[in-house]
Amino acid sequence: MKKKSLLTLVLLAFLLQPVAAGHANPNAFMEEFVKAINTGNFSLIEHYMSPQLREEFTEGYFENIRSFILTNYGRVLSFKALNESESKDMELYKFEVTCEKGSFPVLLAYKNGELVGIALGVRAKPNPSGMVAMILGSFTALGILYILVRKITPHDLILGSGLALALSVIIPFYGIVAMFTVSLYPTLQRTLVTALATAVTVEVAKFYLSRRRDGLAIGLGLGIGQYVLLAVGTFVAVNFILQLPVSFTGSTFSAFLVALAFTLFHAASARSYTAVKRPVYMLPFIAIEFAALVLMSLNMVYPGVAAIGLGVLIGARVGGVWNGIAGREAPRNP
Repeated sequence: MKKKSLLTLVLLAFLLQPVAAGHANPNAFMEEFVKAINTGNFSLIEHYMSPQLREEFTEGYFENIRSFILTNYGRVLSFKALNESESKDMELYKFEVTCEKGSFPVLLAYKNGELVGIALGVRAKPNPSGMVAMILGSFTALGILYILVRKITPHDLILGSGLALALSVIIPFYGIVAMFTVSLYPTLQRTLVTALATAVTVEVAKFYLSRRRDGLAIGLGLGIGQYVLLAVGTFVAVNFILQLPVSFTGSTFSAFLVALAFTLFHAASARSYTAVKRPVYMLPFIAIEFAALVLMSLNMVYPGVAAIGLGVLIGARVGGVWNGIAGREAPRNP
């Protein structure tokens, strides 16, 4: 009788094994996540992830996240569960992680008991030097092009800055859509879609504004609006009004270089739209801007700046910036 009971228990355990293996255990993951962040041991959390998630949440990505958390929040102290919900065929678990210098939310997505998505609501500390570097970068671009061309239409410069403000209302929605699909689509796919939508929106807007105006001034205004007006406004609003420590991360030199390169790119590409009024000429600039945005979103700042530099050279050649020295006209339409 005892042997029969023992055999029944073993058989029952065997039959229940697939169910137990497919059961979500977010608390166990979070316990290991805390240890992994504090110790740098990625293997503690790797085996919890689905094969697809492991392809995205690689050890290199983990090291970047860990460095960011330790720099901005300090060592992780504890975590607590906030709520559970369901989205389509997934279970969502939200936690709050407490660190030495603050806290941040973590969202885990499970499908059929398997961890398929991780979202961290981490933010960077304010970096005023980064804001100043961006402003200097954008004004340096203005100075370079003024020396080269000697004539920049003031009202088109203002129009370009207005375009930057308008785009600042539209483009963030792409990021918001990506945020709500954080557990539904791969990270790289979200990055590609957001970057492409941004590049298309910016270049189409520049093209239609620049065809019959001073494209160089419009592009410069766009860069100045983005890296001066929006930089200052965002920094003040987010850090002091909303009390959120965010924006202007990375090295100061990188911030300067990005603002300089993108302001020159916007000016050169918009100037080419003035010189050659054909929509097909948007395609190389869309491709270049798309590539640069993707590279920068993957923390490859200098390759991204190099890509934008190629766009500056193409735009300057097509738009006749070099031929515009001392007021000479841009080349006629081919």
